Amino acid sequence: MMSLAKVDQYLQTTHNLSELLTPPAVQNLPLGDEPTKLPLTTQIGHWESRDRGEVISKTVDRVQLLSPTRYESWPKGAPADGDYIQYGETTAALVLGRENWEDYNQLYFQAEAKCTNVINPNVTLSFKNDGKVKIPDQYLRDGFHSIDLANNQSNLIVVDISDLPRDAITEIALSTAANGSYLNLPGQIDLTFSNFRLAKTVSRQTTHGWKPTPGRIVVSQMGYGSSDKKVAIMAKQDTDQSFSLVNVDTGKVMLTKKWLEESVADDAVLLAGDFSDYTETGTYRIQSGRNQSTEFQIRDQSGLWSASVFKTMNFIFSERCGYPVPRIHGTCHADVYAKHKEMVLAFNGGWHDAGDLSQQTVQTAEVALSLAEAAHAYRSTNEALSVRLDEESRWGFDFVLKTRFGDGYRATSAGTSRWTDNCIGNFDDVRARVHNNPYENYLFAGIEGRAAQLTDDDTWRKRLIQVAVQDFAFAEVEFAKKPYAPEKIMWEHTYNTSKATYHATVAWSAAILFETTKGQQYYDAALAAGKRLCLCQEHHGIRLDNGDIVRGIFYRDEQHKVFQHFNHQSREHLFAAALAKMIAITSGETREKFRAAARSYGDSLLYLQQFTKPYPMISAGLYRDDEYRDHDSFYHQHLLVDESAEIEFRSQLKKGIRVAPHIYIKRFPVWFSFRGNNGVLLSTGISAAILGHTLRDHQLIQLAIDQLNWVTGLNPFDQSLMLGLGTYFQTQYAVSSGQQVGELPVGIETLGDEDIPYWPSFNNATYKEVWIANDGKWLSLIANVLGLH
Repeated sequence: MMSLAKVDQYLQTTHNLSELLTPPAVQNLPLGDEPTKLPLTTQIGHWESRDRGEVISKTVDRVQLLSPTRYESWPKGAPADGDYIQYGETTAALVLGRENWEDYNQLYFQAEAKCTNVINPNVTLSFKNDGKVKIPDQYLRDGFHSIDLANNQSNLIVVDISDLPRDAITEIALSTAANGSYLNLPGQIDLTFSNFRLAKTVSRQTTHGWKPTPGRIVVSQMGYGSSDKKVAIMAKQDTDQSFSLVNVDTGKVMLTKKWLEESVADDAVLLAGDFSDYTETGTYRIQSGRNQSTEFQIRDQSGLWSASVFKTMNFIFSERCGYPVPRIHGTCHADVYAKHKEMVLAFNGGWHDAGDLSQQTVQTAEVALSLAEAAHAYRSTNEALSVRLDEESRWGFDFVLKTRFGDGYRATSAGTSRWTDNCIGNFDDVRARVHNNPYENYLFAGIEGRAAQLTDDDTWRKRLIQVAVQDFAFAEVEFAKKPYAPEKIMWEHTYNTSKATYHATVAWSAAILFETTKGQQYYDAALAAGKRLCLCQEHHGIRLDNGDIVRGIFYRDEQHKVFQHFNHQSREHLFAAALAKMIAITSGETREKFRAAARSYGDSLLYLQQFTKPYPMISAGLYRDDEYRDHDSFYHQHLLVDESAEIEFRSQLKKGIRVAPHIYIKRFPVWFSFRGNNGVLLSTGISAAILGHTLRDHQLIQLAIDQLNWVTGLNPFDQSLMLGLGTYFQTQYAVSSGQQVGELPVGIETLGDEDIPYWPSFNNATYKEVWIANDGKWLSLIANVLGLH
C-alpha cells in the first residue's frame, strides 16, 4: 500500500503515465526508379461503385469515396443481429484485363482525407490475381492491405507489392467502412485517391525465410540484460569473419570476436555472434566490416524492460472501452448490453479486443491479471510505474466483476466492429453473450485469487477473494452436472480448451484458493486436478529417430492421442502455473512427483528450442500425422475451416521435421485462417519463466527472455514487432482506433503450408492485427522473469 507521504508524487506522475504516446512516423519505402502510370486495359475508363456510399470517378487516375459514417439499416446480406459488422462499405473497383505486374514491386498513389468526426480514417486496398497463385486466398487474408490516413492532409502511400502474386491482375479496389463516428456526431467519410503509379526498386527487405537482408546485423532492439545471453545474427558472407561490439557514446571497440556458422531450416547458413560474457552497461552496436546493427542497450533486466512496460501500458490504455480515451474516442458502447432473466447490464468497460471493437471478458480478466503481476514486479524498483499498472489493472477487474449476474451466469463476449450510438433501444445495439460456463468460472476464480495474492491493498484483497470463492463454487456446481462440457460458441476465447488445459486451470485455481483461504476442500480439488493433469503428460518417453527420448510434453487428454497445441489463443502458461502451485502446496513424495513432472515439462521446452537456432524463437511443438482424424479436437483448435484443412494439415506437417515414425516437429503451428505466433511463444515463455524459478534453472529463464528478444528484433526481418520500441517497425492492422505506441500484432506467420517465417509488407488480419492479449502476455512474461512470489 502506498504511503500517504507519496500520494502527491503519484498525482504528479499518473497523468504523464496515462497520457497516450504519439505514434512514431514509420518510414515509407523509397520511391522506385522510373515510375510509370498504372498499365490499364484500354477499354477501362473509370472506377466502378460497389456497396454503399458514392464513388466519383471521371478518370482512372482519380477516384473519390463519399459516405456517411452511419446508416439506419444493415448492409445487404448482413446478419440480423449485427454481429461483427459495420454499417456498410463504400468500394471503388477497377477491373483490369489480366495485367502482368511482375516487372514492378511498388504501387504508390496520393490519398487525401477530408473526413468529419471519423475516428480513424482508413482504406483497404485489395487485389485480385488469376494467375498461378489465386488472390485472394480461401481465407481472405492475402491480397488485402489496410492503410490508416492522416485527416485533412495529403498522404503519399507507398505499397510494397513484392510478395503479391501479380502475373494476372484482374482487379484492384479501394474500400472504406462506415463504422460510426465520434460520440455519434454527424459524420462524413471523404477520401480521394489519385496519381496511381507502379515502380520498381532494386533492393528490398527480407520478408520471407530465415536469412536476414544482406548486410543487416540483427539484434534485440530492446537490448540485453547484463547477465543474460547476448547474440547477434547476420546472413553468411565471404568477408568480415569477425564482429566488434562498439560503445555508441565513446566510439570505442569493447571486444572483437569471430562469427560462428549456424545452420537453420531450408539450408539457411547464418553467422551468429555471441557476446554474452560482456556485462558492462551502456548503449552499443555490432560492427562487422561496413555493416552495423541498430543501437541497443545492455543493462539490468528491470530497467531494460521498463520502457517496454510503459509502452505496453500505453496501448492497453488506448484500448479502453466505455471510457473517453484522449485523441481517439469518447465514451463508447454504452448500448452494448447483456440480459439474463429479468436483469440487464451494460457490457462496456475493460478493453477492446483487437483491431476491431469486440469484447471478451476472459481476455480482459487475463490482461488485468498481467497488469497486476507487472505492478507487483515493479513495486520495489519503480513505484510510480507500479501504481499506474495497478490502476489500469483495476479498470479491467472492475469490468470482470460487474459482468457477473451473481448466480454463475456472466456476460462473456460481444462481437462489435462499429462505434455504436450509445442509445439503448434502436437497431445498432449489441447484445452480449451470456453463459454459466464452469471452465470460465474456474479460470476467473484463479485470476481473481491470484490478483488478491499480489495486491498490498487489504480491502481490495478481501473483495477479490470473496468473488473468487463464489466463482469457484459456481464452477463446481455446473461441472458436477456436465463435466468437461465443450464451449458451444466458436467466438468465445475458451473454445479450444482441452481436458488437459481444464485440469491445469482447476489445479491452479484451487491451489490459489487453498493458499488464500486455507480451506481443505480447495486442497483436495487441487490435488485431484493436479493428478489428472499428470495423466495427460508423456512420462514413458517417445523414442526419436536419432535415439533421443522426449518426455514431459502434454497431450490434450489422458488418452495420449493428440498433442496439446496452441495456434492462436494460448494458455500454455497454465500448465507450468499449475505444476508450480502443486509443488508449493504439497509435501513429501507427492511434491516430488509434481516436481518431476515440472522438470520433465521444462526439459521438453528446452528440447523444442534447438530447431530454430541461432534464433531464439521456441518451436511450436510435436505433432502426430493422424491428429486431424480426431474431429472434435481438430475443429475446436482451428476456426473458420472446412474439410480441406485436413489435407492441408498433412501438407503442413511434411514441411516440418520428422523426428520419429508419424511424429514431426513444427517450428510454427499448424494453422489456417488465424496465423501469427506471438501469443503462442509468449505464453510458452511464461511457462519457461515459471518453471525456471520453481526449478532454479537459468536455462529455462533464458528461454523465456529469448522470446522477448525474438519479438523485439532478433528475427530474420530485423524488426521490433512492438510499435515504437526499437528502431525498425511497421504499422499494423488497427483499423478501429488507429496506430498506438506499444501495440503488438498477432505475430509472424508462414506462407501457405511452409514452416519458415513470413512477414509480408501487406498489413492485414490476423498476422498484423493488434491484439491486446499479446500485450498482456508481454507484461506477464516480464513479471515472471523478474520473479513473482
